Amino acid sequence: MLRMDPAAAWTIAKTTGEISKKLYELGKTLRDRALKQQIDEITDELRELKQIASELEDENRELREKLRFKSDDYEFRTPFWYDKAHSDEPLCPKCFAKKITAHMGNLGHECATNYRRCLVCDKRVQVFPSTPSNDISENPLLDVR
Repeated sequence: MLRMDPAAAWTIAKTTGEISKKLYELGKTLRDRALKQQIDEITDELRELKQIASELEDENRELREKLRFKSDDYEFRTPFWYDKAHSDEPLCPKCFAKKITAHMGNLGHECATNYRRCLVCDKRVQVFPSTPSNDISENPLLDVR
């Protein structure tokens, strides 16, 4: 399989677009019908190539994103995923399952003191068991909502 970085695919799409435009302009100046038809056919083929390059760029981006989540860059330590490069920043398990890298807030930030809240999807994850001193239902003074 041809391996191409996204910048190269974009360059190919841009170049085919520029060539198509030049051929179109050339076709407008020609008087010979057969040559005009050939230029139109070439222009159509270039448009198709531009579309294919764009689709390959999109597919490449999606595959790179999927591969990123299957790499050894992440580790699971109950109850969160962690990026090994930032091992002190927990990631939301719900978002991670959807291939989204979303950080969890600090303990008790807009939730009970024994929970962390996802900064993207708002999911709350219990980090340690409730005690009367950290349970909002037991202590209304801790409710910071």
